Amino acid sequence: MDAAISINSETAYGVAATGSTEGYEGQGDSWKASREFVESLGFRAGMETVRADRRRIVDMGGEGEIECSVLDSGAGSLLRAVFDSLTVATGAAGAPSTLSYRTATTAGSPSYTVQMIRPLSDGGRVAYRHVGAVVTEWEFEQEVEKALTLKASFDFQTVNHTGVEAEFLPITYPAESIAYDWTRGAVYLTRSGAETLVPVGKWSLKGARGLKTDRRAVRANPLKRQPKRAELPEYEGEIEAEFESATLPLYEDFVGGAIVGLRISYTGVTKSGNGTTAKLDIVVPAIQFTGESPEASLDDLTSMTLPFRALDPGRPGTVSLTYVEPSGVDPTKPPTPPGDAVKAKK
Repeated sequence: MDAAISINSETAYGVAATGSTEGYEGQGDSWKASREFVESLGFRAGMETVRADRRRIVDMGGEGEIECSVLDSGAGSLLRAVFDSLTVATGAAGAPSTLSYRTATTAGSPSYTVQMIRPLSDGGRVAYRHVGAVVTEWEFEQEVEKALTLKASFDFQTVNHTGVEAEFLPITYPAESIAYDWTRGAVYLTRSGAETLVPVGKWSLKGARGLKTDRRAVRANPLKRQPKRAELPEYEGEIEAEFESATLPLYEDFVGGAIVGLRISYTGVTKSGNGTTAKLDIVVPAIQFTGESPEASLDDLTSMTLPFRALDPGRPGTVSLTYVEPSGVDPTKPPTPPGDAVKAKK
């Protein structure tokens, strides 16, 4: 169980990051390299099948995913990879950093080097270093009795690996962090300027960033070029709740085509040196429900599932997220290994 996944931003696309990386408690390993074969086949006397010297392998990069619980400290860099824009307000000594993320007209997040360490069954470990990793899609999800989760899907340019532990990138984890669970969150809808708490059993919000990832050219280099936005991003989600007087207006919003505001707020447990508590707020100023009607059941309460689409509110930030980081970490700067950093084993 000595696997690990960590990231660090790159100075330029495809330029592998060095130094310390920020560790995440990933819940699966989906980082897979892709290869294609270029074959030359034609009439040739005595040929039994494709000749060994007529087949060439090409590095096509690959895809991967980080799925993890959202912690109330230490999630800054992963959120930076997800959103297009970040503004950092750093407090005084002992005060937290307020990280303000939002979507934008251009994909402004940097590329990342993602290190995936995999243990060997007969001892030892191998570190796979995925270079030029860019988030293409993301999804937040929360339901009763579970922690808030974030799934970030990456496209990467290439990957290399090493079994020499001294060459592993050091990994840092927050000294203290607690998962945002369902007991610490609340969902609010805004109608006609009035915000109302809605009893929701499950919600999700996801985004497709509209990036073209297969940018290749005849340039004496098989590696893909940096992904660029090629189509309009889409942001959508879903709310599940019991059908009651408090949620009936959601159905009425659906049939009436109303545009309402959504805010999802979490209060953390971890505190900074001055006592300020961690916080996470997701704001979607304009959503429109796209279905469905409530559904009655013989063995459960009547429930309602309402998908929605996030729309441009006419000002910057179709989706925005504020993350109060109690440790005061600024994700625009390389992580500095603390005294208890998890480093490569000697």
